Parts: sequence; C-alpha cells; structure tokens
Amino acid sequence: MNFDQIALILVDIQKDFWDPYASEKAFRAFPSNVEKILEKSREKGFTVVHVKSEFQPDRSDWMLFYRPEGRGDIPCIKGKGGTDFTPFSRPSPEEYMVNKQTFDAFLNTGLYDYLKSRNVKAVLIAGLETSVCVLFTATSAYLRKLVPLVIEDACADGLERHEKTLRMYNQLSFITVTTEQVLSDFSSVMKIVERFRK
Repeated sequence: MNFDQIALILVDIQKDFWDPYASEKAFRAFPSNVEKILEKSREKGFTVVHVKSEFQPDRSDWMLFYRPEGRGDIPCIKGKGGTDFTPFSRPSPEEYMVNKQTFDAFLNTGLYDYLKSRNVKAVLIAGLETSVCVLFTATSAYLRKLVPLVIEDACADGLERHEKTLRMYNQLSFITVTTEQVLSDFSSVMKIVERFRK
C-alpha cells in the first residue's frame, strides 16, 4: 500500500471543543501531537481532511435531542469565534474541508466519495471528542471498509470517557496507534493496515 492511500482526518479541532480541555494536564501534549502529525502527513503526501462542526443559531440544523429549547448551550454556532480551527490545526488552502451537523464526519458530507476518489484505504483519525465524534467517525469509516487508526494521544475528551472509549472500542471499531508510531515508526502502522487489508 502507498502513502497516498492513507488519509489523516482531523475531527472538530475547533476553539469551542478544545477550550474545555486546554488546561487539563492529561492533554497537555495534544496541541503538539496534532501539529506534528499534521506536518508529517503533509510531508508524506497523505490526503488531509479537516472536519468542522457548525450550527445555525435557530436550531434548524441541530440534531434531534438538541432541538428543544432549554437544552443549554450548543458549541460551534455559525458566525461566532468558537467555530474557528485552533492555531495548531489550521488547514492549508488545498486540504479538503468537511462541514458536519452530526457526530459522524461521513454522514451526508460526501467524505466517503472523496476518499474513494483518491483510492484511500486507511484513515488516521485525531481530534475531539474521543467518545463522541472521533468514535462515530472511526466506526463509520470501519463500516465503509476503511481501516480506521485512532491516534490515542492526539484525541481528547473528559479523561475517564477518553480512556474508556479507547479501551472498549480498540479492535472493535478502530485500532489505536500513538503519535510516536506515526512520527518515528510508521512501518508498524503500515503493518497494521496491511494485516486488515488482506
């Protein structure tokens, strides 16, 4: 398998999603890990995809459970600064952008058709939040016969939810890898992909 058959999908690395975790010790390396992985992916020629959540203030495109009044604040309202990508995850102009209104970056976004057109066979996934949009996106990739590799130390969430999701769904909905493997031991990542592509 060639490097151009691998995609990096960065899920919802936006101000509203990152700010609650920015001061947490457990995720101190998250910005640096994302930045390094993004740089390495560009260097290797991976397809890079940036996923962005953005919602209308009138709730018209909110998910079912969030539509009723009184459900509290919803992040990433269109026209507010919370939708902005963080400085360490900013897209380049040529990189593919996905706007979504659900937990799943594949649902009604055209992402799968785009990856298929580029002959992508495996996806590296990083982002926010591990137990929600990262999990749903990884599972959706798996159901579409892509090999989903979740970069465990380039994801963040409430610490307990983060750890439980990685423990419960590794080898079920995705395979976990580390930033170090992606940066310094990519042959081990390729072996994982080849094993499941046979």
